[in-house]
Amino acid sequence: MSIVENITRAFKHKNYRNFFFWQFLSFTGTWLQNTAQSWLIYRLTGSALFLGLVSFASSLPALILAPISGVTADRFNRRDILLTTQILCVIQGVILSALFFSGHINKWQILILAIFLGMANSFDVTARQTFIPLLVTKGDLLNAIALNSSMFNAARIIGPALAGILISKYGEGVCFILNVLSYLPFIVFLFLVNIKEQKAKEFTSSLAHLKEGISFAWNALPIRNLLLLLGIYSLFGMSFTTLMPIFSDQILHKGAKGLGILMGASGIGAVVGALFLASREKVLGIKKIIALCSVVSSICIFIFAFSKIYLLSISLLTIIGFCSIIIISGSNTAMQAMSPDNLRGRVIGLFSMMFMGIFPLGSLTVGFLAHMLGAPIAVSIGAVICFLMAIYFSMKVPMLTKKAKELICTQERAGIVIEEQIS
Repeated sequence: MSIVENITRAFKHKNYRNFFFWQFLSFTGTWLQNTAQSWLIYRLTGSALFLGLVSFASSLPALILAPISGVTADRFNRRDILLTTQILCVIQGVILSALFFSGHINKWQILILAIFLGMANSFDVTARQTFIPLLVTKGDLLNAIALNSSMFNAARIIGPALAGILISKYGEGVCFILNVLSYLPFIVFLFLVNIKEQKAKEFTSSLAHLKEGISFAWNALPIRNLLLLLGIYSLFGMSFTTLMPIFSDQILHKGAKGLGILMGASGIGAVVGALFLASREKVLGIKKIIALCSVVSSICIFIFAFSKIYLLSISLLTIIGFCSIIIISGSNTAMQAMSPDNLRGRVIGLFSMMFMGIFPLGSLTVGFLAHMLGAPIAVSIGAVICFLMAIYFSMKVPMLTKKAKELICTQERAGIVIEEQIS
């Protein structure tokens, strides 16, 4: 098997191929809107605090709803959940576009729409992640998740870079319209795809169902520690991206085009990281790589905070993007591999809570600190905290690797066969 064939193993499944490419279009539109919205907020307010507030508002629903989304993904048809969330995203995009072109859009309307979109995304992320095992065989699951991450981050390169060009020439509105259009092919795919979903396990109440998932994640030490690492990294590490318009405009003096390039650099690193994960055939051993990337990423974020050299900042963001995707996608893959299928939705719901739900608290915190102390100091404080967490996790790796082997062996002995769900 060639290197390319090894990396793209999951593409032999037709449903996954379609899922991959139509998602790519949709995510590109999402990054167009996200970048344009950040620039619009900055143009309207010039406030680091309000940038942080909007990011906080858009991600806060995940903190509350992500665990519930896990219960929903395990109990209901995941395709129907995705259809619902995609339609809600279209509605949000249409309203945002209409307000922009009416000439009466203000920061509070953007804030409310950000909360609405965050609620839809809270259910979308968990359903999307747990939908992947329905499209591929178990042996290709690691590859499929890694390819999905590469696709998401390829969109993260193209979307912001394209947004920077479009904003400078035509304004933010065209990005909002293109985002709405980008959802439509993926919605059509979801209507037409033929899959066999697992029958939901009977249970007495949603609360009992949720407790079962939390209990499993807490007692599984590798999953517990991965969730802790993700939470700290999301709270104090990834939140620096909220201030990217300020770094681009006030510190590096590159404006909207510079913002697109900076965001794109992070995306390039993330794509390379995702392809590295896709080339791996086994989950075991990934925690050592996650630990190393956690240390390297925190150091690079610290240096970026004080960099005034544009090319250095681009290089650092590329490394940070690589490390971030290893931490996020590697953790996602490891947790899915260690979770029984009937609990997978709830475990990934907790993953979404720590990855997306904690992020708003970090965005609000870094926005407030940047308002009080300046953006470089705010970002450097978070980097130091992430570094300390990375060292702690690194010390735990040998024990966690042993426990992870036991969990994966338990799942294999239980005879969890995802192939039976493939149409």
